[in-house]
Parts: sequence; structure tokens; C-alpha cells
Amino acid sequence: MKKFINKKFIVVTALALLLFVTVGSTLAYIFASTDPVENIFNPSNVSCAVVENNADDENTGKIIHTGNTKNNVQIKNTGDTDAYIRVAVVVNWMSAVGTRVWATKPVECTCDGEHQITNTVCEYSITYVTGPDWVDGGDGYYYYTRPVAPGEMTDILITNATQLVAKGPVGTDNTQYYLSIEIVASAIQSSGMGANSAQEAWAKAQQQNG
Repeated sequence: MKKFINKKFIVVTALALLLFVTVGSTLAYIFASTDPVENIFNPSNVSCAVVENNADDENTGKIIHTGNTKNNVQIKNTGDTDAYIRVAVVVNWMSAVGTRVWATKPVECTCDGEHQITNTVCEYSITYVTGPDWVDGGDGYYYYTRPVAPGEMTDILITNATQLVAKGPVGTDNTQYYLSIEIVASAIQSSGMGANSAQEAWAKAQQQNG
């Protein structure tokens, strides 16, 4: 018995397979040869650093151990966009290797109107320069009221921070504690905040971050 082969069916099937292979190859070529589109929106870098005595090199903003003093402390905008800057000053008794903190805070010297020390027992002193540029926010931070451009520095906030005692308390395990004064600076982008002041801008940023 003879088998009849439908030549027309074979031709149509062959053309369909050829078309499928051609389209598949074309798509493969398109995906393989197209480079990904580069993101042209570069996010701003907001950062800052503590600078002492208008030095070229930035430092950590921390002093610890006997005889250390910080002078003429400013904050530098090390980012690439205008920024609002604020500073917290953290003072503790700390172990020599910086791993332990004494529970009782060191005593700061206070001054009267003539800048004379009024309390008889004090262990460190800090002289701040406040006014139109630096304001005490009353929340543990000093706020710089004007935006700082990239590469620029704030006016001086602290003219002098000094420890006045050689050593601090000694723990029951004979761990010696020393005075640690740490100047912690932080920055946020000033543009686009819709704020009337630096402190308001910080408040909005904190609300956004939840």
C-alpha cells in the first residue's frame, strides 16, 4: 500500500520553521548586542568632618587621655552638595582602649558673666562660640544656621575644649578611666527640604526617616 505524502504541508511546515528560527535568531541578536542604559541621575553625597585649627587634614573630633586639648573646632562639608550641619558634644569617662564607659558623667566647669569658673569642682571645660551662625538647639545639638557649600567649613564652634584632671575614676577591676570629649558632626542636604531654618530642616528629616 502506497503512502501519500502531502508536499504542500511539508513546504508550509518548512517555511514556518525557517521563520521561527529567523525570528529567534533576530531576537537573540537584539538582546545580546544592546548595552544597558546608564543611570544619568547621580545621587548626592552628603558627608562632613571635624577640622581643628583650619588644618588640611580632617580628624576624628575625639580627645582622650591626659593633656589633650582641642582648639578652634570647625566642621567641613566633605560631600558634593550644600548641607546643613549640626554637632553633638559627648563627654564621658572612658577606659584607655575605649571599650568601657564609666556610669557617672564628668563635671563641666561653668562660668559667670565675666567668664570666671563658678563651681569649685570641675573636670573639663569647653568654650563655645554661639550667635547668629551657631545656635544651641536645646536638644543636645548645636546647629549651624546657614548651608555649607561643598569643600567649605563652618565658622568656629569651639575655641577650646580641655580636660582639667590627669585621671578619672578607677573601677573595681583596677581599670583606669580617662576623660573623653567627642565632637560628633552630622550633615543633611539643605536644598529641597522646604524649611525656614536649619533646625526645622533637621526636624523634617527625622520625621521622614521615621
